This record gives sequence, structure tokens and C-alpha cells, in this order.
Amino acid sequence: MRAKIGPAHVFFLVTTALFILWTWLTLGTSALAGLDALSDGPGVDPASPWGQVLAAIAVVTVPVVQFVGLALLAFWASRRRLNNLAWAAGLAIPFTFGAYQGLKALFARPRPAGVPPLITAEGYSYPSAHMAALTVLCVMLVAGLILVRQRHLFIWLAAAGLTLLWWFIAYDRWALRAHHLTDIIGGGFLGGALASLALALAGVHVGKLPELTRAATKDDKPTRLAAVIYNPTKIPDPVVFRRHVQGECAERGWQVPLWLETEADNPGESATRRALRRKADLVMVAGGDGTVRAVCGAMSGSSTPVAILPAGTGNLLARNLHVPLDMADALTTAFDGTPRTIDLVEIKADDQAAEASAVMAGMGTDAAIMGDTNEDLKKVVGPAAYVVAAANALNRPPFDARLEADTKTPEQVTASMVLIANVGQIQGQLDVAPDASPDDGLLDILVATPQNVGEWAAMATSMLTKSDTRGVHRAQAKTLVIETSEPVAYQLDGDAVGECRRLEATIVPGAVRVMTPASTPRS
Repeated sequence: MRAKIGPAHVFFLVTTALFILWTWLTLGTSALAGLDALSDGPGVDPASPWGQVLAAIAVVTVPVVQFVGLALLAFWASRRRLNNLAWAAGLAIPFTFGAYQGLKALFARPRPAGVPPLITAEGYSYPSAHMAALTVLCVMLVAGLILVRQRHLFIWLAAAGLTLLWWFIAYDRWALRAHHLTDIIGGGFLGGALASLALALAGVHVGKLPELTRAATKDDKPTRLAAVIYNPTKIPDPVVFRRHVQGECAERGWQVPLWLETEADNPGESATRRALRRKADLVMVAGGDGTVRAVCGAMSGSSTPVAILPAGTGNLLARNLHVPLDMADALTTAFDGTPRTIDLVEIKADDQAAEASAVMAGMGTDAAIMGDTNEDLKKVVGPAAYVVAAANALNRPPFDARLEADTKTPEQVTASMVLIANVGQIQGQLDVAPDASPDDGLLDILVATPQNVGEWAAMATSMLTKSDTRGVHRAQAKTLVIETSEPVAYQLDGDAVGECRRLEATIVPGAVRVMTPASTPRS
């Protein structure tokens, strides 16, 4: 979540001030008595055909229905990696419910004198819960449309339609005499304040409303090109994703992006070479750690920056470089961030061709966990799927290995896992290699020798608490050769590759430039 002051913060201050002022004028003075007098007479007869329609509308627009709409919006946003918007929509539900319930009890304003006996017109009157919840939902919907860079005309038409809906529901509440007019407007101000508060706390940055039309000039001709290399299996809604990225490029004066889809047997190398042939000014990669690894490996030695749009389960390189996991924030980092030059690790297994690792490579238990993890389960529960696979992998017997770091004397070990790390953390908190830095020109080596589940648990705890524990040995080097007496499973950046008897790792200093947030701590 971002702490940057933005439009949502300003809107929150404005609408909060308006709600406080409106409440004082309504309940503390007689300045708005004339407005409320419009609610004193008889309203639409609920027994009439039109009254029955209005009563039915009042039922289907009760706050609980609108909260369901917010919950659906939160789910929709989370599936599209709009994590901040999902948080905002989720936070808005308890904020709104708690606020109008507390304020109604505090002010204890009775309903208008002519209120009919309707279930939607019970309890205290100020502020209107219907209008507060509806305002929150409308604001969130418009924020979502702006966030994914929907067409400008569509946004304005949607905003106009939601505004008409708001006034129609306001008329419904007034015509049924469920509220004074000041209750309705007060609910609107309250809803605006709560929606903007949720957006601000969640770090949603929607900027200004788009211009409906704008005259083109000769200076508007786009010159810069971004290539988007994406794994289609990691993008749940390609239409929204494309619109979001393409809209961001257009608003920044870039060309229509070059879209390059990865393939199962070619996770990004060919697409990257094509992007470089087209002389792309920025290469964006959207996918899991395997896709990021393939693109970074193919970009090694190029001065063109890489921007990560996290779409995987782990997103380990993004986490270690503090790239936001929210898609909108990640796009902002792609264009406005600072390029950081990082190392890669060249990995050669047996007689296979060398491959790049940007995060961590390893032999033993970690690779077995990756290989045993059910991909369908991972799509549903995320990183928790690894816990299920670990239950079997942790009981596997250790293996004998000969380790040769740089030109030092080889060492014989019996290990359950040997890790070669370019970065230090996994899942944000587990500090596997506390001394690792992606730009120090060194491999960080971890040899783990736990004998049972209890010692594995102690090792995990030590990583969380950043303390030492028995059975974990660390070192740094520029090269490492691992030779085993029998084939052992190995993994590259979380992808189980197969088995090998010999694994060679060599650091490649300053191999690739990755866009990172403008001001973040360096790990």
C-alpha cells in the first residue's frame, strides 16, 4: 500500500468537511428546515402501482445488496491483480456499515412524520444508509473503470449513468417518505467520504478523470515502444489486461505496445529476442517467476530495462526488488521507476545448455517440493499449495554431494538441500539468505542438513527471526560446482526442471536492468 498523497486523500478531506458541515446545518440549525419541509406531506402511496414499484426498488437497493456488489468487485479486482482496488472495496463494507449504524444511533433522528410502514423505512433516519452504500459502490465502480484505463467515453457514460441511478434512488427514498431530503444528501456525503477513505488507505491511485476529447498536436506523435511479454496462463482476463497496459502507454505518449505471447516450450526467450530486434525502449514481462527468469536471461547484457508486471504465485524477484504486486502500481513503476542493474546466475546442469536464474536455484528438498506441488491447487490457494507438497518432501533422505566454491578445496557434505541464491527472501518474510544482494556480484550458498521435520521447522523459524540455527551453513562465492553420487532433483526460480548429478553456478554481474520503485530500500 502506498502512502503518497493523491486525489483520494483530497476527496476524503473535502467530503468529510461537507458531511460535517451538512450535519451541523441539518441537526444543529434551522437553515435547512425548508428543504426538509418538502418531506412533511404524504408521499407516493405504497399500495399504488407506482408505489409498489418504488417499494420493490427500495428492497433491492438495501445496503446488504450493495455490499454484495462491493464484495463481487473486490473478487473481480483480486483476480486481475488489482490488489489495492480489491482491498479498497473490501474495506469499504465494514467502514460503511459501522459508520451509518453508529451515526444513526448517535443522532437518533426519527423518520419523516408520513413514513409508510415499510421494512426499508425502519429505525433512525440520519444519514440514509441506502444512499451511503450506493455512493460507495458508485465511486468504487468509477475508480475501477479509470484504473483499468477503460475508454474515456465509456467512463463518462458510466459515470453519468451511475449519477442518474443515484438520483433515482434518492427520489425513491424521498417519494416513499423513508427519509428527509437532508438525510439523503447527508448519506451521499458520508458515502463519498468513506469510499475515498478506503481508496486512500488501500493505495488506489486513479489520478484525474480522463478528458472526453483532446485535440492532437504534432508533438503527440508517439516515439517510444514498449514490448509486453506475457504468459497467457497467468492472465485471467486478457481483455482487461491489454486495455490496462495499452491505456497506460497511450496516456504517457507511447506507441501501441508490442504484444508477445510466450509458449509452453519457449517461456520467453524467443519473444525477448523479437522485442530486442524491434528496438523496444522497455520490455515488460507479465507472468510467474519462470517467465521472468526466461526474459531476464535473454535480456542479459542489454541496456534496455525490464519491468515486471507480477502475475504469478510467488513473484519472488518482484518481492525482493520491492516491485508492487498490484498491477496498477507495477505499471507506474514500469514507467516512473528507477532502473536497477542486477546480477544473474548462470546455471548448467550436466550436459544441458546453460540457463539463467534471477532468484534461487537449488538441489534437493526445495526442488522436490516444487515438483510435487499441484498446479491446479496452486491456482486456488496460492503459495499454501507448497505446504501440502512439503509434507512428503521433508521426509526424503539426504544426499551426498561434493561442493567446490570458487577455487577452494572441495568439501564433502550430506545435505537435504543446497540453495544458490541471488536474492535473500522468499514470500516476503522468509529470509533464506540474509546477506544476499542482487547486485553484489556474489552467489549466496545455503547448505541445509536437517534430519527430521522438527529440525526443518527450527530452520524455518530461524529464517523468520533472522537467527542462526543448527544444520544450516552459509557461504558466498562467484562460482559453485555441486557433484552428487546419484541424480538429485533441481529447480530454477521455483520451477522443477528435472534431475542432475552435476550443477555448475556462475554469477553474471550487472547482467540486466530492472525497473524498481523510485525510492525503495536496497536489499
